[in-house]
Amino acid sequence: MTFQEKSAWVMILALIISGGFYAASIYGAAIALQDIPPPNGIGMGVAVVIIVAVAIFGHAVAAIGNPADANAPEDERDRLVVWRSGNLSGALLGVLCILSIFAYAVVQHGHMMFHAIVFSLVISQLAEYALTIWYYRRGV
Repeated sequence: MTFQEKSAWVMILALIISGGFYAASIYGAAIALQDIPPPNGIGMGVAVVIIVAVAIFGHAVAAIGNPADANAPEDERDRLVVWRSGNLSGALLGVLCILSIFAYAVVQHGHMMFHAIVFSLVISQLAEYALTIWYYRRGV
């Protein structure tokens, strides 16, 4: 397994943990308010700290396993994998954001649109890392 593939696994784990934390905090606030809660700056800050902490720890562990691979420059295959996965996840992000805007046009609730856009960003990044792993496994 290449370092880039290990990195993608680490980032999937980081996004699942931090996204789950943020979703749980929003869900708890929604239950308490009986409405869609406003953006939560503290919750977002904690989610970012979780992503950074898991990413630093996970990448350090992955690099210790094979330091030569961690410091190796990207080759043509790596650039192709990153380009393809980024291209598709970017298209997914665009579609999800447009759907969020359409949902806002129907519901007219700005807090819902904010959370939908954040959800779109997380889903798009998860898709990018999943596609990176898939492309490396396919041998692209």
